[in-house]
Amino acid sequence: MIRIKLNPFFILFLFVSIYTGYAKQSLIIFGSVLLHEIGHAAMAGLLKIKVEEIELFPFGGIAKMEDISKYGGYVEAVIAAAGPAVTGIITVAGFFLSRHNEIFGTIGLFNSILFSFNILPALPMDGGRIMRNLLLRSMSYKLATKVVTVIGRVTAIALVIYNIVLLYKGGTGVAYIITGLFIYLGCEKELRFSSYYYLMNKNNYKKNITVKKRLKTRILKLGFDTYARTAAGEFSPGSICIIYVTDDSGKVINILSEADIMDGFLKYGYDCKIGQIK
Repeated sequence: MIRIKLNPFFILFLFVSIYTGYAKQSLIIFGSVLLHEIGHAAMAGLLKIKVEEIELFPFGGIAKMEDISKYGGYVEAVIAAAGPAVTGIITVAGFFLSRHNEIFGTIGLFNSILFSFNILPALPMDGGRIMRNLLLRSMSYKLATKVVTVIGRVTAIALVIYNIVLLYKGGTGVAYIITGLFIYLGCEKELRFSSYYYLMNKNNYKKNITVKKRLKTRILKLGFDTYARTAAGEFSPGSICIIYVTDDSGKVINILSEADIMDGFLKYGYDCKIGQIK
C-alpha cells in the first residue's frame, strides 16, 4: 500500500486557497496533483520499481521509490515524463468536457497550469529531471545538476518577484511565492546531495557487463595529485569513466576505473589523491 503524505508547503497552499474562498478549487488541486503522482508511480510499477510513498507539493509532488539511478538515467527521465503526460491528458479532457459543465473547465485550467510548471527545465520539477538526464550524455551528474538548478533558482526568484508585483497591484494570493520557495529549496537540496547521490548508488550497477554495453565510455586524463573526489565529480550514470593518471610530463602512469576510485575512498579516505590508488 502506497502512503500519501502532504508536504507542509502543500498544506499551506490548500489552507490559503480555502481561506480565500476557493474550497472547490482546492479539491481539484488535491485530486490533480495526486493523479499526476500516480502517473509517476504507475510508470515505475511498469518498470518493476517499488514505490514507497507519494508526497504532495504545490504544483507537483514526489513519488518516492527505490533508487532508480542504478537502472540508468533514461529510466528516471521516463518516470519523470509520466506525470506530465497524465496531467496533459486531463487538461485536454477537461477543456473538451467543459461544454457540458464548467467544473471541467476549471479542472482543465488547473491541470494546464500544473503541466506548464512541471515541464519547466528546472529542478526539482519533472522537466528539470528530464533535462538533467539529457545533459548526462555530455557531462557529469554533478555538473548537469548544477546547470538545471541554476535555471531552477532563476525561475523561483522570478515567481516570487511576480507575486510581489501582483500583491503591490492589489492581489491577495501568495501561491507563486509558495511555489517559488518550494522550487528554490528543492534546487538547494538537489545540488547539495548530487555528488554523494552518485557515489553511493552508481557503481554496483556499472559492474554488470550487460549494462556496460549500453553505456558510453569517457576517458579522463588527470594528474597524479588530483583529488579522488574531483575525479568522482566527473562521474555520470549515463557513462563509464576510465581515469588515465598522468605524471608532471603528461605521461600515463596508471589507469583507474570508477570502482578503483570508490575503493580509494574506503582505503585512503575522502582527501586521498588518485596517485595513491593502486
